[in-house]
Amino acid sequence: MVEDRQSYADSGRPGEDSAPTREVLPAGAKVGRYEVIRLIGEGGMGTVYEALDARLKRKVALKILSSELKSKRKAAKRFTIEAQAAARLEHPNVVGIFDFDVDCAIPYMAMEFLQGDTLAAAIDHGPLAFQTMADVMLGVCAGVHAAHQAGIVHRDLKPSNIFLCTDWQGKPTARVLDFGISKMGGVSSSGLTQTGDIVGTSQYLSPEQAAGLRYVTEHSDQYSLGVVMYECVTGQTPHRGRPIYALLRHVAEGVHEPPCSLRPDLPSELEGIIERAMCVEPRDRFPSVQDLGRALFPFASPDAQRRFDDFYHRVDENRWPE
Repeated sequence: MVEDRQSYADSGRPGEDSAPTREVLPAGAKVGRYEVIRLIGEGGMGTVYEALDARLKRKVALKILSSELKSKRKAAKRFTIEAQAAARLEHPNVVGIFDFDVDCAIPYMAMEFLQGDTLAAAIDHGPLAFQTMADVMLGVCAGVHAAHQAGIVHRDLKPSNIFLCTDWQGKPTARVLDFGISKMGGVSSSGLTQTGDIVGTSQYLSPEQAAGLRYVTEHSDQYSLGVVMYECVTGQTPHRGRPIYALLRHVAEGVHEPPCSLRPDLPSELEGIIERAMCVEPRDRFPSVQDLGRALFPFASPDAQRRFDDFYHRVDENRWPE
């Protein structure tokens, strides 16, 4: 989990909506069988604490639904969706869920406690090396592909929902977080949205989301990952600073500065991968995020290539139909 900066609590950053300051639980406070150690993050849905599981004697990241949202049906439902979606996935590139309770006095979700930082924090230090970006995205694409195979579309992929940490071998890895507005089983947020709603963070919306379509597919997640890659190599999103009406129009029309204009040393092949993932028409993007990762594979480090070789070079017989 993050030590001093961002966390599982869909962390804010410049250009994103920030949450109001909330009441913070003190160290030693009890939430179910968990004892709060310290606050480590705050976001739109609630706060995240480092906590101790009194029964199993292990640290967890304890996400608490904010008190002002606790009584709201949609917020509680989305909190439940996040827990259920993550619980359906057992993958080394997706954060694990241990426990969940929304019917108690303080609704909570207990997750893996990881040490590291978000991809957003890494980008704040400047554009990433191309190899570093490819290494991160191989893990992200693997985790997102696992979600897609389980019938889950994330719908809010962005750097603050990608956590960089180390795996059990001490090697750097990426974990996908925050499935709070995911789509499961072909129904958008289990009926929480309707046609015309715009769900997701504005800078990373796909054209389908910008149009307010209720039934978005896994190709929408791929577009968001294209925006993430654009930001990784340039240090900014394609539509940073634009008012929302202009942003939505430009996303729908596919209008943005080519990444090479902001990063002249960007290899044309890598720029082509980013631009294809960000195509306006879903059918023009890669067939799956696994194919996106496969295209990025040559740009990754030898170590990352060894770890992901089997995944990206086997035939995927379970791919979603077009």
